Amino acid sequence: MSNNSGLARLLAKPWIDPLCLWGMGWLLPAARCWAAAGTGDVDEFAKTLKLHAVPSGIAARVQQTAELGRISATAQARWIEAAFGHGRDLLSAERARREAAHNYLGHRFNYIWFARRAGVPAVQVDMPVPAELDKVTGAQTPDSFFALPNALPTVEMSHVIEHDDVREYWLRFPSPDAAADTCWVHVYEGRQKNLPSLIFGHGFAMEMEMMRGDLRGYRGLAALGCRILLPDAPGHNRRTRAGLYGGESFMRRPPLSGLMHFRQTARELGVIVDWCRSNGSPHVALGGTSLGALTAQVLAERMGTWAANSRPDTLMLLTTTDKVSALTFNSSLATITRIDEAAKLAGWGEAEVAAMARFTDSGARPPIDPARIVLLIGTRDDVTPYDGGRRMAENWRIPAENLFVREQGHFSAAIGLEADPAPFQRTIALLKGHLGA
Repeated sequence: MSNNSGLARLLAKPWIDPLCLWGMGWLLPAARCWAAAGTGDVDEFAKTLKLHAVPSGIAARVQQTAELGRISATAQARWIEAAFGHGRDLLSAERARREAAHNYLGHRFNYIWFARRAGVPAVQVDMPVPAELDKVTGAQTPDSFFALPNALPTVEMSHVIEHDDVREYWLRFPSPDAAADTCWVHVYEGRQKNLPSLIFGHGFAMEMEMMRGDLRGYRGLAALGCRILLPDAPGHNRRTRAGLYGGESFMRRPPLSGLMHFRQTARELGVIVDWCRSNGSPHVALGGTSLGALTAQVLAERMGTWAANSRPDTLMLLTTTDKVSALTFNSSLATITRIDEAAKLAGWGEAEVAAMARFTDSGARPPIDPARIVLLIGTRDDVTPYDGGRRMAENWRIPAENLFVREQGHFSAAIGLEADPAPFQRTIALLKGHLGA
């Protein structure tokens, strides 16, 4: 998909997976410090992180983080004005926005050693007790819990950047779950008419929209004759709440924060699918990697009350597993962030998690025609465990031509898509009607 296939082949080996997990064990506490530094108030920084004192060098670093945040916010405001207002110099405004966001996001690396020495946790946990599940879900069935509102929010389209091969633009609309929370979607589309659409969800803490360049390489995929839509998940990219880093909201109140993330994201995706169909897409695929894949499969299982226009007809699930509810305990990511320990101390056990499973876990039957489900699983994946992915493939009877099993772990399988994008190619073929193996 991009020009990094040679490097991807080198890195897409199982040895990279423990290294990535080890790196997250260092980076997430640093991100926690970075998020706490957002206001530039050193006293508040110390209070949030429960520190007795802040060294002068770190105090200066906190001020630098806050200043980079202000520069990024200003660039974002100017980009919004160009994208959804006057329309002038949108490409340069987008480059400036990414540059400022990249500098701000990257400043978290300056806290790595301090976070380690100070024992800063990876997540600012606010652990719920099991009784809160009933308060959240009430007497609702899974379908009613995930039901779309009667009136979908209006989707606004930005001005367009006309490239030689594709058109580039953005969508925005208020989240059905929180009107003050704006949903952002980055779109590339080919120049053909009646393009099929692929909506692709990113993984946990993956914030490519805040980095320089098109790192994901989807512009080239769109040029093949598709519309590629890249939404910002709640709590990520431009939707990160003050005081949190991208993705932290998903893990802050496990397992309920995960459940609420899946519902909010699913309902937003339903709006995007409806927009795609209303704007010329005869077929719409919903896919993603890791957290994006988990969200897509939860949506597919719980869209029973949705209008046909909001339902995807194809799924592309990359690095996923069936027992989503169990990831609070049964994931190496939960182990390195220690949220598994916090959940157990709060009274969450197998029985309590099982009560949530009916809202999140995959069933024995496929939610759509298995001939239109593409699945990638890694045999060494312990973030979204391989055994669950294998069960899902067997239960759903995924056709051999749609199933990609690789001798890789969670991270190496995702990296390997750069070198071998066969799951993307298969999905595009399904969308365009080329159904042969």
